[in-house]
Amino acid sequence: MKVKVLIYAFCLLFAYYLGYSQAKIQIVEKQVEVVKYVHTKQNKILSSPNADKSDLLKLMRDNRL
Repeated sequence: MKVKVLIYAFCLLFAYYLGYSQAKIQIVEKQVEVVKYVHTKQNKILSSPNADKSDLLKLMRDNRL
């Protein structure tokens, strides 16, 4: 009886550990994707020319800025 309980408890702990490690992998993958997305957006913003006064006023009138 005790052996069955120990085996069952071990299986539960192993399943918990396996699920926990897979969840950590998914979190790391999502963080890497976010970092890549931020870098691409940042490069796009930095590569664009600076806006002049007329462009900024136009954006303000269109309620986009």
